[in-house]
Amino acid sequence: MTANHHAGDDSVHIGVEDFKQRFEGAEPLTVLDARNREPWEASPVKVKGAMRWTGQIDPSWPADRLTVVY
Repeated sequence: MTANHHAGDDSVHIGVEDFKQRFEGAEPLTVLDARNREPWEASPVKVKGAMRWTGQIDPSWPADRLTVVY
């Protein structure tokens, strides 16, 4: 899998194929949809199990798994 890590932060950028492999595999993920409320509500397309992210960090999110924001 290919990932781009940016120095100075904890983010890793993965491509669509990497995401699909991880999502369909055994690795547990937290998936956050970063669209604004109106586009999110209007869209018929959502990643199964994704939560809408409002920009706030929720301390209940598991720290031991990859969190994907799209």
